[in-house]
Amino acid sequence: MDPTPTSDNRPEICFFDLETTVPQRRGQGYSILEFGAILVCPKRLLELHSYSSLVRPDDLSLISPTSVRCNGITREAVVSAPSFSEIAEEVHDLLHGRVWAGHNIVRFDCVRIREAFEKIGRAAPEPKGIIDSLALLTQRFGRRAGNMKVFLFLIKTSAFFLFL
Repeated sequence: MDPTPTSDNRPEICFFDLETTVPQRRGQGYSILEFGAILVCPKRLLELHSYSSLVRPDDLSLISPTSVRCNGITREAVVSAPSFSEIAEEVHDLLHGRVWAGHNIVRFDCVRIREAFEKIGRAAPEPKGIIDSLALLTQRFGRRAGNMKVFLFLIKTSAFFLFL
């Protein structure tokens, strides 16, 4: 991986996804329960690095039955996982100055990343650009695109054609 996380010349694409708690009441907010990323060279579509970690929220009681139904992550699964502050350096290094890609990341994942960094008092990583497959799929499938799960192959293929 590039040892200089503040470099402006980081052409890689970072495909990432989050799993979070599901708020049970107004104003409760989300807590990240899992972060996963794959760093890809867009010219050759080669995986350069991957990282994934469960994340222990500050308050385990936020993991409600609704959260477990949505993502399958239980309190028991994260009780010994690192907190977000413990993985923040790795997350920042993967994301900062790179193109971010994923499904529905503009409205959800990017916002949650910024919130998580703000909560620990650190500057959030900044993308070089964003590829959101929700926007690409909405053009093809309309409103149904928001409920579709996209495989990495589709995202990689989209990125490949955007960066030829």
